[in-house]
Amino acid sequence: MPIDSKSLSAPFRVFAAGDCLQNVLQQVDRAAGLYLVVACAGGKYACVHLSEIIAALDGLTRLGERAALLNAPLGDLLAPFALDPVDPSTDLWQATQKRDDSPTQCVVVVSGDRVVGVLAAARRGPVVYRSGAVAKGPVVAQESGPEAGPSRRINVEVVDQDSRRLSPDAEPLQLKQTYTLVFDIAGQLKATSVIGDVFLQYQWKSGESEVELKLRLVSDDFEIFSPEQTLKVKRAGASNKARFDVLARREGRGVINALFFKDDVFIQLLTLKFTVVDGKLFERETSGKGLEAAFGAQTRHLSLTILEAVQDFQIIMTGPVGSTARLPISKQALDARIGEMRRTLRDKVVYMKEGERLVYQQSLDISPAARDQALRVLAEVGYGLYQDIFYGPAADSQTKLLGDRLRQFARQEGTLKIQIFSQHFMLPWGLLYLASDDEYDPQKIDPALFLGLRHIVEHIPLQESMQVTSSDIDRRAGLAVSINVNTDIDSQMGAPLVARQLEYWKKAEKAGKATLVQRDTAEQLLAALRSTEETRDQVIYFYCHASSKDLSEGGPDASALVLSNHERITLKDLKLMASTRRILPGEPLVFINACESAELSPLFYDGFVPYFLAKGARGVIGTECETPALFAVEWAARFFQRFLDGQPVGKIALDLRREFFEKHNNILGLLYALYVDADTRVV
Repeated sequence: MPIDSKSLSAPFRVFAAGDCLQNVLQQVDRAAGLYLVVACAGGKYACVHLSEIIAALDGLTRLGERAALLNAPLGDLLAPFALDPVDPSTDLWQATQKRDDSPTQCVVVVSGDRVVGVLAAARRGPVVYRSGAVAKGPVVAQESGPEAGPSRRINVEVVDQDSRRLSPDAEPLQLKQTYTLVFDIAGQLKATSVIGDVFLQYQWKSGESEVELKLRLVSDDFEIFSPEQTLKVKRAGASNKARFDVLARREGRGVINALFFKDDVFIQLLTLKFTVVDGKLFERETSGKGLEAAFGAQTRHLSLTILEAVQDFQIIMTGPVGSTARLPISKQALDARIGEMRRTLRDKVVYMKEGERLVYQQSLDISPAARDQALRVLAEVGYGLYQDIFYGPAADSQTKLLGDRLRQFARQEGTLKIQIFSQHFMLPWGLLYLASDDEYDPQKIDPALFLGLRHIVEHIPLQESMQVTSSDIDRRAGLAVSINVNTDIDSQMGAPLVARQLEYWKKAEKAGKATLVQRDTAEQLLAALRSTEETRDQVIYFYCHASSKDLSEGGPDASALVLSNHERITLKDLKLMASTRRILPGEPLVFINACESAELSPLFYDGFVPYFLAKGARGVIGTECETPALFAVEWAARFFQRFLDGQPVGKIALDLRREFFEKHNNILGLLYALYVDADTRVV
C-alpha cells in the first residue's frame, strides 16, 4: 500500500540550506510543533522537530555556544541526519521502517522536486527540557572530541499475559500474574511507553556506530527472572529489546530499580514504581550521570550502587563479580553511627594530646607514638563501621558475602578505582578498615587495610539530573577560581593561614595559571550563586568554618558555611535565595576545606553535595570531620599545585594521603573525601 495523505499529517516547513538558525526561529511559532525540512547535498533531505532545536538552545549555558548555534546555517546543522527522501508511491510499510531507523524518527516525502509531507513517528506532546540540563538536542555542533549524536530515549513497555501493552493510567498489576517489562532505546518515544520522556544523550566517538550497555533490574518487591540483559544502542535507529519477566510479591507500592552500566561503570538509575492490586499503575524517577557521559567514562575496577529502600538500603556490586544485597540499617541509625565515629575522630585524633601539647593542631610532623595511637583509633572506628554495615545482627548471608567480596577485592595488588553511587548513604568509605575477623588486632594495625590509603575511591550521590558530562576542565581561556574565605581564622589562630593561601593564588594568577575572584562575606557568596550569569567559576574553594545538625535538629537544611564576621549561610538560605534552577555555567569543582569547625554530621554533605551538583557543579571535595587549620592549609597547597599541573583529583588525593603518612606520620589525609569523578582534571 502506498503512502496515504493521512500518514503525512505532521506540520512542516521547508527552509533553504543557507538559512541561519536565528532567522528560522524568527519565522516560526515555537509552540507550533513544526518539522523543519532542508534540502542537502546529493538530493538528500534532513528533517528535525522544532522542539529538538529549542532543546539544543535551552541546554547551552557556556559563553559563545548559543551564539554559534544561532548563527549556524541550517543545512550544516542538519547535514549529519540527511537521508534519501521517499516517493509517495513507496510502500507504506517500507517507508515506516526507514522512518523508524532514522536518527530523528522522520523521513521526508518528495514528489518530483516538491516536498509533499513528512512521515513522522507519533509524538506524545511537546518535549519539555530543563534549562541547563544535560540534553542538548541532536544538532549541537562541536569543534573537536566526541561527535554530536542524536537524542536517545528510553522506552519501557509493560506487557501482560494476554500480550496487552498497559498505559501508566491503566489498572494496577495483579498478584500471581507474570508481566514482561520491555526496554529499548530509540530516537522517538513510543506511544506505549509508560515512563514519558527520559532522554539518553550520547557523545559518540568518531566512527562509533554502536555501544553495548548492561541493564540490571533490582527489587525487593518483585521476583525478576533473568535480571541482567544487554542493550546494543545504535547511533541511528532503535536498539534491541531487553525483556524481563517480573512477578509481584505483595500488594501495595512496589519498586523496581533499573541500572545501566557501560564496561561495569554505573551510568544511570531509572526507578519504576508500580502499584499492585489497587490504584494507579505507575510512577517513575530517574537519576545518575546521564548516558552521554558513558562515552567519556574511564574504567572502574569496582562499582557499588546503594539505593534507599523503605526501611533500609539495597547495595549492588558490579565488577569482576556481581552481587546484590540488603544493608539492614536505617538512614537515622546510619546518621547516628557515623556521627559517633566523627566525634571519636575529633576527640581522640584531631585533638590528641602528648602532655599538654595538641599534636595534630600544632605540627604536620607526628611522632611514631602518636601515629600508632591514631592508627589504632582509626582502625577501631573503620573496622567497627565495616562490621556494622555488612555483618550486623540483621545482616543475612548475602550481605555478609558482599562484605567478604569487598574485602577480597580490596586486597588485590596495585591501585584500583572504586566508584560508589548512593541515595542518602554518605558513608566515609576511605576510612573503612577491611580486616577479617582473625586479622583485626588493635596492637598490630596494617595501614594498607584502610580502603582510602590503598585505592582511589569516588563517591557520587544519585540525583535527578547530572549537569556535567566531561571530567576535563577547560582552562584555555584562563582557569576561573573563586576563593571564599573566613578572614577571621587568622586572628583566631594567631597565624596568617588565610593570608598565605591568598598569596598562593595571587602568584598563580600572576603566572597565568588562574584568574582569581575573592569573596569574604555571605552576601558576596549568595550574590554569586543567585545571579549566575556573571559567575564563571570553574573552581570554588572554601576555607572557612562549617557546621551541621543531625536529623533531630533540622537535618541538612540547617547545615551552614561560616564566612567572615561570623556570617552564616545555611543550605536552606541557598535553596530559597540561590535556586538550583539557575545553573553555574562554569561547571565548577567545589572544594570545601572546613577547618576548626563544629562537628560535621553526615548530613552536611548529604545536603551541600546534591545542592552544588544540582547547581551545575561537577562535584565536591570535602573533609569527613573538622580538620586542623594548619593541616588544611598544607593539604590544599599541595593539592592545587598538582591540580594546576593537570593531575586527576583521584590520583592527587591518594598520593597526598600516602605522602603525608609516609613522610610525616600523619594520617589525616584520610579525612578528605571525593564526591566527584576521580578523573577530573584541568586541560
